[in-house]
Amino acid sequence: METKITKKTKKTGTTETAQAKLVRKRSVSRKLLLEVAQTLEAASSWILFSHMKMDGDAIGAATALFEAGLLRGKSVRWTGPDPFPPVYSFLAHVEEYTVQKEFRFDRKELCVFLDSANEDRGVKGLRGEAQGAFILNIDHHGDNSRFGTLNCVDSTSSSTAEILWRVMKEAGWPITLRIAESLYTGIVADTGNFVFSNTSGRTHLVAADLLDRGVDPTRIETTLRQSRSIQGMLLWGVALTRMSCWGEGFAMTWLSQEDFQRTGAIESDTEMLVNQLLLVRGVRFAVLFVEEEGRAIKVSLRSKEGVVPAVFVAHSLGGGGHPRASGTRLELPLDKAIETVRETLESAYAEWASAAR
Repeated sequence: METKITKKTKKTGTTETAQAKLVRKRSVSRKLLLEVAQTLEAASSWILFSHMKMDGDAIGAATALFEAGLLRGKSVRWTGPDPFPPVYSFLAHVEEYTVQKEFRFDRKELCVFLDSANEDRGVKGLRGEAQGAFILNIDHHGDNSRFGTLNCVDSTSSSTAEILWRVMKEAGWPITLRIAESLYTGIVADTGNFVFSNTSGRTHLVAADLLDRGVDPTRIETTLRQSRSIQGMLLWGVALTRMSCWGEGFAMTWLSQEDFQRTGAIESDTEMLVNQLLLVRGVRFAVLFVEEEGRAIKVSLRSKEGVVPAVFVAHSLGGGGHPRASGTRLELPLDKAIETVRETLESAYAEWASAAR
């Protein structure tokens, strides 16, 4: 096990490791926010990149920036490696999104990566240093690899949408109702309706500003949480019937490609499913395994306070994310992936518990 977890305390004086620093919060300056806005202003053409299996924050950030770009007279494109989740179709400019697995671009375009912890989560074929691209990297993941020409990475923000609100406010850009709806959607998606640990006082202030601009929270909630397909609910039922618990409050379940075929559900129907496992009394760490079309296994990890952070386990498996919400992909058969994750989680917990004593 490569992960070494230590905690710095007044009592023991134990020092942090590189892994432990992943949970530390890092903010950005007003100067950097303004530099981001100036970089956007200086380019006549933008291309926005969303990461694989895009979520509400990635979509909210992209649609907000797309609208802002058009208002500033920019030529804007938006692409990513995976299909668009239908539940977010109510947002502006979703019809402009195109799927591209491989990408070649015009060097005159400003490449803007949104909510991507690393370059590999985007389309293949984009290597800034090799092709002369200027890459603007805007993200809130603490383990972001800083792959951009200009990096605006703020792990104190709840979401990439929150960072974009700060950029727009700092630059004095107008925040229209369309932009406000997109930003609000990104924030509520990544904070779980303001209950996840990434929610701060500033997050609520940003949300209040967006509500004052006309955002209807009831409509957003109804669209996002109360419009699931019957196929998606049947898929959730399959997963929940397989749920098992073990060890120190660990829970897991899994879905195969056959489950999607049998229920008629699509992969985006699994969004928020892993969080349901944490609703069970005594569960502190939840794992969801989803077999993808290529037979790779997507692993979603969620943890509560008082247990080993999900990001430690994710990094041990080659993934990443937030302290309490992370994930990875494993090129393994499903049964082997489950065995590997269980062993890694138990080992990480043992080290974390020992360091916490």
